Amino acid sequence: FLRALKHKIGEKAKKEGVAVSGGAAAAQQKTTNVPPAPAPPADDGEDDEEEPSVPAPAPKAEPAKAKAMKAGSVAKAQPSIAKSKPAAAKPAAAKPAAAKPKPQAPAVASPVSGTEEDLQEFVDQINENPVVVDGELDETRLMEVLTSLWGNPARKARHFLAIWQAMQIPVPRQATALNKFLNMTLSEGDVSDRAASIVAELVKGHKVKMRSVEEVLVAFGNDMPSLIALNEQAWQLFAHFLVHVFPKPSQAGWGWSRVGWSFNSWLKFIEQCTASLEANYVADVMTTILRSIQEKEGSAINEAQPWNEGGKLERYTAKMAELSQMQEDEVAVKLGEAGVTLPAA
Repeated sequence: FLRALKHKIGEKAKKEGVAVSGGAAAAQQKTTNVPPAPAPPADDGEDDEEEPSVPAPAPKAEPAKAKAMKAGSVAKAQPSIAKSKPAAAKPAAAKPAAAKPKPQAPAVASPVSGTEEDLQEFVDQINENPVVVDGELDETRLMEVLTSLWGNPARKARHFLAIWQAMQIPVPRQATALNKFLNMTLSEGDVSDRAASIVAELVKGHKVKMRSVEEVLVAFGNDMPSLIALNEQAWQLFAHFLVHVFPKPSQAGWGWSRVGWSFNSWLKFIEQCTASLEANYVADVMTTILRSIQEKEGSAINEAQPWNEGGKLERYTAKMAELSQMQEDEVAVKLGEAGVTLPAA
């Protein structure tokens, strides 16, 4: 084939007038750039073998082995997806369920009318959200009830009795509850006898023990400077309460009628309740008691029963002198200055 091709090239060179110098020229022809191919000669009718055309050099094909090596490197770089399924995404950590809000107990209604329906609604709320749970006094809940109760002037003493009974405060915690109540009223500037009359009605209605009231008053006496700073008239609480429990017949309309409750027992109770008070406060308390009773009687104290019989007035003034560390004539002067009418000496 090569000889034929060489011969063919020589023939063409002769026709075109190109000198060909044997092997050196052929070697040079191979190493030099191939000139552009001339236009093909006219068909001479000979059945010659067609000269192959020389195409422009094509980019070198990448050897199959190199391709295989590249494919292999890609395969190594990218793990086969077909063999191993992607790991399932970890579920997001479940957020802790929000704590359910503690059911709020219905707020204590602010009583307005003071009617029986309103009172019953108040009692129902306390039964639903009690003040005492498993024998323990919930002081926060207690203050909610007392604040709402005290804040309505339409509330009468009988309303307080019903509410106090609904609270079911055990005897050992009565003094604590009374202390909270009275401190609240004093802090609000109350100087009337409303709070004292309520406590007295609780005693008369057997909702609170006398001993519990005494315990509170003794505690107040020990802390009187602080109470005076809170309310300058705090000492009057003693006098107002002791007047409300003064022994009187039931038809009198005031005081307290109870079997076994007498003038002597009342006088002894005054001594017990004022035991922690300073002497000057005792004098003020006992003076206020006698003046208030005289006003309730509507006549001079020395003319009213039972003061005008059995030497009761003299016994009272003697006890006042003892507890206030005063002379009896000093007691007479102090009572006279307060408008208390004493029998002539």
